[in-house]
Amino acid sequence: MSNQRIKKAKKKLGRGLLTRRFFFGMLLLLQIGLIVGVALLLDQHFPVFYIFITILSALAVLTLLDKDRVNPMYKIMWLIIILLLPPTGTLFYLFWGHRNTSNRHAKRLHLITKRCIGSMEQPSQPMEQLRAQDSNLARSATYLSKHAGAPLYAGTESEYYPWGQDFFVRFLEELKKAERFIFMEYFIIKPGYMWDTTLEVLKEKAAQGVDVRLLYDAFGSMFTLPEDYDVTLRQMGIQCYPFGAPQLSNQLSDYTMLNHRDHRKITVIDGNVGFTGGLNFSDEYINRKERFGVWKDTGLMLKGEGVASLTALFLEIWDFTTGQISDPKDYAPTISCDAEGFVQSYGDSPLDEENVAENAYFNVLQQATNYVYIATPYLVVDNEMITTLSLIAKSGVDVRIITPGIPDKWYVYWVTQSYYRVLLQAGVRIYEYTPGFIHAKMYVSDDKSAIVGSANMDYRSLYLHFENCCAFYGGKMVQEVRSDFEECMAVSHEVTLEETYRTPLPKRLAQVLLRLFAPLL
Repeated sequence: MSNQRIKKAKKKLGRGLLTRRFFFGMLLLLQIGLIVGVALLLDQHFPVFYIFITILSALAVLTLLDKDRVNPMYKIMWLIIILLLPPTGTLFYLFWGHRNTSNRHAKRLHLITKRCIGSMEQPSQPMEQLRAQDSNLARSATYLSKHAGAPLYAGTESEYYPWGQDFFVRFLEELKKAERFIFMEYFIIKPGYMWDTTLEVLKEKAAQGVDVRLLYDAFGSMFTLPEDYDVTLRQMGIQCYPFGAPQLSNQLSDYTMLNHRDHRKITVIDGNVGFTGGLNFSDEYINRKERFGVWKDTGLMLKGEGVASLTALFLEIWDFTTGQISDPKDYAPTISCDAEGFVQSYGDSPLDEENVAENAYFNVLQQATNYVYIATPYLVVDNEMITTLSLIAKSGVDVRIITPGIPDKWYVYWVTQSYYRVLLQAGVRIYEYTPGFIHAKMYVSDDKSAIVGSANMDYRSLYLHFENCCAFYGGKMVQEVRSDFEECMAVSHEVTLEETYRTPLPKRLAQVLLRLFAPLL
């Protein structure tokens, strides 16, 4: 084997050691080793010792139980894990479930958020207009304005793309028009037609003097990009940095931050055009490469005043990652468009105590009177979400959920299916997207409101990741999202309650066990 191949193998091994699966396996081995080792050493005193460390673990979780703003079901799951696996269960929690909102990273992000997002002013006219049209929708918009720093905009055009390939065509068209700056932030970037074509445009624009910046998640792209890829791009004139790159540190908070990933999907061009949705940059997202059947994903473009929020969200993570100081006003939109309806782009952070993404979904559900359609690749939900979905379905609202027909992760798929029975019994209708994998994250309700973005309906998105979404109130976007739902349901398999009763016993038992570890998935 050549030296180059050996070097590549070492790099691949080193990066593999930093995955959640590796740490999970190591902590599990540690748990087994502790039990066996202590049993051999202490002999007859082992039961006393085991009770002692169990008590210590229980005391450790009291801090979690004392947090009033943490979802009760989330608390219960972690309490069970900690009590079943003392003391490594506590380590599991610290690394994979703990939302420390007072450590140095949280404090620094708070200051950056206050500068980049908190300084944005809410135009009074759009909120007054929405309140006059529909007071319930105005309540949802008010929540996002006050607790996510997300202004409501009227002067914003929007385009909806029901397929990744549709998105990419318009994306390239707008990217080539850039004159001042291009900001991009994505969870996964993988070389191939989609990314290579984009990179050629970025290099060309950087050579022309356009300010080109790129953020990608260090873990999301761990196995898709070469090591030091950011250095390579900086040599091309592109300002590029990985978010949350692992490094040795004497600060525990640096290691717990590894579990908080940047799952956002944002592109801003000259402050006037913005793209977002569920798409990353890899060929399966535009169906140039087949993975898990037909890949169904959605995106959108904003033009005008509403792009300002996407710019602020990008600069928030850019400054947090690079240490730079940015003023969103320097990158403000210079155009305003005539458009019907209202748009509100918002972000969610795991380093505060506000579950913005989940609460935005709750607002849609609780205000629905006729129907709510939901698309999600992962349905790993807490008790509050199950209760809300069940209650509105029992109250006569037509609730429908589309999940993948071909999963990307079998264990998450099994957990998703484990919730079918209780939801179907309540009257929720569930569809599995027969052609393949649906990666879109969307809500639409009553022909009045819609949400499209990056936030999945699972613990990682709703509690541990940085996310971003766009809420729409009225206008063509809501109608187009609904039409897309109807087309998806037409080619999907509607799950029946009888099917859930035919689940084999071994699979059912596995689902119960997997749900116990749902916060780790």
